[in-house]
Amino acid sequence: MAPNADKQRVLAILPALNEAGNIGAVVRELRALEPAPDVLVIDDGSTDDTAGVARSAGAAVLQMPFNSGIGATVQAGLMYAVRYDYDVVARFDGDGQHDPLALHRLRAPIDAGDADFVLGSRYIEQAGFKSTALRRLGSWWFGVLLRPVLRMRITDPTSGCWVVNSRALRVLYAEYSYDYPEVDSLVRLSRCGCRIAEVPVQMREREVGSSSIFGLKVPYYMLKVTLALLIAWLRPADPAVAGSFPRAPSP
Repeated sequence: MAPNADKQRVLAILPALNEAGNIGAVVRELRALEPAPDVLVIDDGSTDDTAGVARSAGAAVLQMPFNSGIGATVQAGLMYAVRYDYDVVARFDGDGQHDPLALHRLRAPIDAGDADFVLGSRYIEQAGFKSTALRRLGSWWFGVLLRPVLRMRITDPTSGCWVVNSRALRVLYAEYSYDYPEVDSLVRLSRCGCRIAEVPVQMREREVGSSSIFGLKVPYYMLKVTLALLIAWLRPADPAVAGSFPRAPSP
C-alpha cells in the first residue's frame, strides 16, 4: 500500500463549459464522499453561471479567460494540483456522466501501490450508459491502435474519468494535448514509465445539455486522434518529466 494512503491530499478536478444545470449536483456528490476530496471546477469560458453554481456547492473555481478547449482546461487543473501539492488527482466531467462514487474504486490500485494512472472503463462490466454505437466503435479502434504501444488492452481509451498519483501527475503537468487529449496521454504516460490500470465504472446519461462530440464530429475526432497517436508514438520519450515545480506560497 502507498505510504499514509489515508492521509493523502486528494483533489477532484472538473472541467466545465456551460454546465450550470449539472455542476452543482456533481460537486455536492463529491463533497459528500467520506473522506471527501477537495473539488476544483475549471470553468472554460462559460456564458452561463457555471462558476457561481460551483462555488455555491462548495468547489474552488478557476475561470479561464476565454474558451480554451478541454486540454488547456484540464492542464490548468493539473497545474493547480502541482502548485498546491496534492498527492492524488481525480478527473471527472462536469456534466454528471461520471459517477463520483467511483472515486474510491479508481483510487484503490494507486493506494495499493500497483498503478500510477487508473482509467475508469464503462465497457468492462457493460453496465450503465455506454454512449452511441459510433463512439463505441471509436473506443474499440483506439484500443486496437494502443495495444502494441501500451502492451496491454485498454477497453475505454477515450474515457475522461481517471485518477493519478504524483508521479503520473508530473508527466501530464509537463505536457497535455490541447485537443482530444485522452489517447495521447496514455501513450505519454506509458513511454515515461508510468504504470497504467483500468477498472470498471458505470457512467450516466447527462441530465441537461448535450455532448460536444456528436454527428459528423465523431469520424473527424477518430481521424484526428489516430494521427495524433501515430505522432506521439514516433516522438522520443522525454526522461526528464520530474524536476522542480512551483509550490503554493507559505501561509
